[in-house]
Amino acid sequence: MEPFKVDLGYLRAMQEKPVIEAYTKPVAVCHAKDVREHEMKEFEFIHGRKVLIAKYGGQIHALGNTCTHYDAPLHTGVLGNGRIRCPWHGACFNIETGDIEECPGLDSLPCYKVEVERGGLVMVQAKLKDLESTRRLKTMAKRDPENPLTYVLVGGGPSSQVCAETLRKEGFTGRIVIVCKESYLPYDRSRISRRFDLKFDDIQYRPQQFYDEHNIEVFVNSKAIEANVEEKLVIMKDDKRLFYDKMYIATGSSPKQIPIKGFNYHNVFTMRNFDDWRRLKKAIGKNTPVICVGSSFLAMEIAQAIKTYMPCSVTVVSRAKIPMQKKFGLKIGERILKMYKEKMITMMMETAVLEVIGNDLGVTHVRLNDNRQLPCKVLIIAAGIKFNTKFLVGCGLPINANGSIDADLYLQSIVDDVYVGGDIANAPVYSDYNHRSNIGHIQVAQNHGYVAGVNMHGSRKIEVRSVPYYTTTLFNVTLRCSGFGLFKDVIIEGDLEKLNFVAYYIDSQDRVISVVSSNRDPIVSQFAEFRNQGRILRRYELVDLNKPWVNRLKGPIKCH
Repeated sequence: MEPFKVDLGYLRAMQEKPVIEAYTKPVAVCHAKDVREHEMKEFEFIHGRKVLIAKYGGQIHALGNTCTHYDAPLHTGVLGNGRIRCPWHGACFNIETGDIEECPGLDSLPCYKVEVERGGLVMVQAKLKDLESTRRLKTMAKRDPENPLTYVLVGGGPSSQVCAETLRKEGFTGRIVIVCKESYLPYDRSRISRRFDLKFDDIQYRPQQFYDEHNIEVFVNSKAIEANVEEKLVIMKDDKRLFYDKMYIATGSSPKQIPIKGFNYHNVFTMRNFDDWRRLKKAIGKNTPVICVGSSFLAMEIAQAIKTYMPCSVTVVSRAKIPMQKKFGLKIGERILKMYKEKMITMMMETAVLEVIGNDLGVTHVRLNDNRQLPCKVLIIAAGIKFNTKFLVGCGLPINANGSIDADLYLQSIVDDVYVGGDIANAPVYSDYNHRSNIGHIQVAQNHGYVAGVNMHGSRKIEVRSVPYYTTTLFNVTLRCSGFGLFKDVIIEGDLEKLNFVAYYIDSQDRVISVVSSNRDPIVSQFAEFRNQGRILRRYELVDLNKPWVNRLKGPIKCH
């Protein structure tokens, strides 16, 4: 009897044969005439679910109706050049595939099958598995043990998280290692300054199972202390050594030490990570006098979070005349100042803390620059940051005087196979005419991770093009901002007193470089899409009510 022979070619063909996926029956959701060109609408679909119908370039598309970041209703967002932009935080999704193309967020939209019948009925079918969730994970490559390449991502924040996932989504089958100095898997740090009613599961990006399933190694409690770009080596605090083929550095920033005597007393806090958050939450009591030093985003968010969480005395001490003036300008800064006073937060502007006074139990008072002493049981320092790049000194990678690292349009450093992103990256900002800047916002960090991941894989090449986009919520008032750059003037339209307004920030050449709004969605997302398309908005165009500038999102790009 002849030995049994395996047809390897047949087995390989069977393995590569696409899996036939089960779909729902076609459901009529609307008529083709119900949606105009370059319009999005939401319709009832199946099992209580809704579907987003968009018409673009004469084609009708059907996708999930809520953003995968914070469930914003996408039909109130922006339809741009072949993609949909979220109205709340600016995340972007490809209109044909549903794939996420700009952060924040990690997951893609479910994309449904569409057929328009002769009578004009729009028939939609969904994969059965897409009805299980409003989010979809784009297909990720499997680890190939025979692939010898190792890509090391230094930093355990949002930028490295997105970079790791992007590498797998792009098809990278080699080894991926995230080096994280904290004891936690990557999580959303931006939320810990805003609320004190969180659980870690609320802010963690992915569970351990996700990293195991996609063979992404996360070395927690593994702070990088040294690197050598010639040897392609990273050394961690436990003397663990990692050799890499490509490295992505996204180590973020830390609170800057400020010259205050007694800074090391117990119950003097900075707020940068989850452990800081836990210790601060434990220290706050009903009758605890709390003082926040600084009037930056971080300081103002923490102050309102504490006041919302616990009925205690909260004082903000700042050298600035108006909070957030550099970011928002004088008038909006004054309105925020008024809001905080109305919420019974003591605002001591143009004032400085010179000394922390305490005993064995910790801080008891602070001394101000006018020699007054204020009672204080919890002192929070939120007045400046420094970049976490000290471990790179002498590694062969040029470091700027402020600790940042220059990157090009592809987020590659001057050293081959070394990429940088997030806070530390002195990178081109497309909407600011590619001037290099450091921007410390989560959306920028995540988009850096996406761009770096694509370019590290190398099957295609993309440039940094996303428009900086950030939000802050102060006492349930949400302020959204897109754009970046130095402004000379601010034009405010609407009712600032009622916090229903849009503000346009004008540079020295009468160009709008950023937009801030409250209760005026989706105008900030419209501006982000406008600038992403390379369009320029000028001062004179803001006053022509017969030709709203947002209409230009639908037309051809004009040269300026």
